[in-house]
Amino acid sequence: MNIEISERDINDIEQELNLSFDDARREIIQSYNDVQACPGSGKTTMVAAKLLIIAKKWMSLHQGVCVLTHTNVAKKEIIERLQTSIHGGKLLTSPHFIGTIQEFVNKFLAIPYLRSQGFKITHIDDEICCARGWSFLNRGTKNYLERNRITSIQDMQYKFIDGCLELNIPGFRRESQSNSYQDLINVKNTLMAEGYFFYHEMYEISKEYIYHNSDIIKAIQSRFPIVFIDEMQDTQKFQDEFLNTIFRNDNIQVKMQRFGDPDQAIYGTNEEENQTYNQAELEKVQNSHRFNSAIASIARNLSYNRINLTSEISHPNQSLHTIFLVDDSSRTNVFERFANLCSQAVPINCEYPIKSVGAIGKRSENSLTICSYYESFEKTDSTVGFKNTKLIQYIYVARQQNRNSESYRTILDGIIHFGRVSNVKITMQDGSQSDISVANIKKHLKLSSLFVDFNLLVMSLMTNEISEETWGDSVVLLLSYLGINISNRNHIFLSFERNLINETLDSPTRNIISFEIEGRVIENQIATIHSVKGETHAATLLLETKYHTNDITTLIDYILLENLTQPTEARKKKFMKQIYVALTRPKYLLCIAMNKSGFPAEHISKHELAGWNICDLTQ
Repeated sequence: MNIEISERDINDIEQELNLSFDDARREIIQSYNDVQACPGSGKTTMVAAKLLIIAKKWMSLHQGVCVLTHTNVAKKEIIERLQTSIHGGKLLTSPHFIGTIQEFVNKFLAIPYLRSQGFKITHIDDEICCARGWSFLNRGTKNYLERNRITSIQDMQYKFIDGCLELNIPGFRRESQSNSYQDLINVKNTLMAEGYFFYHEMYEISKEYIYHNSDIIKAIQSRFPIVFIDEMQDTQKFQDEFLNTIFRNDNIQVKMQRFGDPDQAIYGTNEEENQTYNQAELEKVQNSHRFNSAIASIARNLSYNRINLTSEISHPNQSLHTIFLVDDSSRTNVFERFANLCSQAVPINCEYPIKSVGAIGKRSENSLTICSYYESFEKTDSTVGFKNTKLIQYIYVARQQNRNSESYRTILDGIIHFGRVSNVKITMQDGSQSDISVANIKKHLKLSSLFVDFNLLVMSLMTNEISEETWGDSVVLLLSYLGINISNRNHIFLSFERNLINETLDSPTRNIISFEIEGRVIENQIATIHSVKGETHAATLLLETKYHTNDITTLIDYILLENLTQPTEARKKKFMKQIYVALTRPKYLLCIAMNKSGFPAEHISKHELAGWNICDLTQ
């Protein structure tokens, strides 16, 4: 399907959305060239506008637009933009598809193939597979794996090698007749028979599907003649290769456009990063709507791909952007000095947060981490994206939520999660067994007249202190109200854990530090760089941390505009991308805290340099 986008189409969508696109953005909306969009470029707005134009012109009932993202957050952002339009709403239903790459692989390839082979699909989830599979293992097998320092079956997955799926057995390099080896195979077979699969496995299963049914590629290409991929910089090499197999494959019928920013590719894993996007020449959107020209000038030299980062937003005559020089005795003082600058630079009632960020959040003795600046920092202090692996963690999260109904549902979600990982069921009044779900929980409580008892216990867990001594009996009672009999009170999902999530707004573990400056409260949230990617801040303070070497010290010559070359060393490249993400968050104020010992000696006496004020807190 060939849909041309004209200048008039763009004019109409500008009027509809009450915005304006410059020439560079217009060119991207009209073309299908891959794009590097700088921080604050309005990438999501640009993608949504293009989708709305296409939606108005789309006539086919059997073909659709495919929009793929790396995360659910990006998927949600795009869907929310489309929901505001009648035309955009059309793209939220079949034959169109908007979802993560994983969801696409599952829906159109792996799941249909597995079902054709007689498998049901219960859950595709690494955590559930690991917990469930480990619980199935014999004690002897667990002992064998633990002696080999293996405490998870995460690697017990199929790989597509030389035309067939081969199962990797943790703890064994070759086939064995041992009881442990056979037990692991039996557990894998049980998991698959019950419909439990790992995320990455779905790609490997899809490869086998394509190997035996190559026409499926043509079918998908016919179904989706237009494809957009967002957050492309974070796709791993295997995902990139897989998507190219599906949509490119020497096929000129599919129009595919990829959006992202290789300069912000900081989600490193053991997998290699993609090569066809992150290392390619891309159309660039270099003008940011987030920050002013002074911040753009500072951050520009930390762009690994050397884009000419600009902004048309003018900056104040007096620059407040500051590098604070600290040592061990003065390090904690930086937050108050930063707060003073925030009180001057950030408008009152600004909707954006003030944050201090660092690359390394995990506490480590004799090293430089966020904890070196803020002793009580807890890396897990976030209910957003918090990975709940125990029932008690759901209760801690529920305590943080403002609405009673939301908190109540969170605890029910925890109980449902327990049902998934343990395979236990609710015993109803008539003796029948039912899966644990919200509907079945409420049905059982109503029929057994235990609603009040259950709710009182939930309220107690929400409000009273939970100790290791009382937790065991409380959880047994809670589940018994639901007709859930647990044979293993020591199940890891039911075990006790101290509260790593802040319990009150005033708790020091909330990772928020506040100062009152001339009657105004400046609230500063401490976080990792990875957790703030994609955010806009009112002000950002970057904290130097150490991974083998100090990150800011390593790149101080770039920060001071004394080195304009592209680094070749892998660690410098990693540091540069992390620092670039941090430096491009704030709208009004940018500051850095670094060790004085790492700052160039010839510049220490200077008060201003390369757009920065230099403030020595060690004196």
